Amino acid sequence: MTTMHGPIMQLGYVVGDIATSAANWRARTGAGPFFHLPSMAFDRWAFNGAPQDLVLHIAFAQLGDIMVELIEPVGPWPNVYGDAPLPKGACRPHHHAFLVGDLDGAAAHLAAGTPVTTGQISDSAQLRYYDCRDTLGLLVELISDTPDTRAFFDIARQGAEGWDGGGPVLRPIPAMGDAA
Repeated sequence: MTTMHGPIMQLGYVVGDIATSAANWRARTGAGPFFHLPSMAFDRWAFNGAPQDLVLHIAFAQLGDIMVELIEPVGPWPNVYGDAPLPKGACRPHHHAFLVGDLDGAAAHLAAGTPVTTGQISDSAQLRYYDCRDTLGLLVELISDTPDTRAFFDIARQGAEGWDGGGPVLRPIPAMGDAA
């Protein structure tokens, strides 16, 4: 039987306010610290096949073996994250993410049709969202498994190692490999 060849690496949530949601996650689950990427955009982002200049505030942290990603879309609307901004304090499940070596093979295995969204992460890595809400409960994000994407996931993992919950809940993203 073919599988996705790896565990779910990330749980993604759409939020109304990054700071409020990060504080809630820290207080209720101990996740953190959250590394913040304000006002970011991906190259070659497309939603339903059409180019889109989407701006997002993102924060991510480690909770056990899973990265928690908080996404506050700024717009334009509609987009893969919804039809309108969520109210402050709101947090809604959005996606499971897998790192995969073969995006096309993993997509074929999902049997979910055309991606809802595609974006370029780096020269060698891309992401794709597939609508699997009817079969798997959420969207599925497939991310190219490259050294760059592994380094991104390592930031959250390294930041959580030995973290005592103190300090600011939101932190700027450190240089790759320097999350402590």
